[in-house]
Amino acid sequence: MNRLFALLMLGCLSLPVNTALAAPATAPATSKSILELMTLTGAGNLGVQVLQSLLPSLKASAPDVPPEFWDDFMKEVDPNELVNLTVPIYMRHFIENEIQEMIRFYKTPTGQKLVQKQPQVMQESMQAGQLWAQGLAQRVLERSMQSR
Repeated sequence: MNRLFALLMLGCLSLPVNTALAAPATAPATSKSILELMTLTGAGNLGVQVLQSLLPSLKASAPDVPPEFWDDFMKEVDPNELVNLTVPIYMRHFIENEIQEMIRFYKTPTGQKLVQKQPQVMQESMQAGQLWAQGLAQRVLERSMQSR
């Protein structure tokens, strides 16, 4: 009986210690883990690739801007600036456990394939979205012309 009591007491006394050592399920995400996630996903480079894909549209919308401006513009692009801007956003929306789960995923072959294919998928998705929006605009325009 004394032995059972001693074991129960030992178990009760060790609970706060174990709880204090374990990260709570709601611990805020750390910038270190978010930066690791951003590195694994290539987030900064992906942002630069998206910007490069938008460059022709930007140039077309400002035809009087000299080509040197766009060259200088792209030289100023620093993917780390974009990553640093997104860290606080991730901190607001994710807890540490979720970031760690994402890190584990992006370290898998499937996660790495997603990183590799994401730029192409985004570019094709943007093109599909543009076509969709153009078709939608055309239908709305035709309806508005018919109703007059």
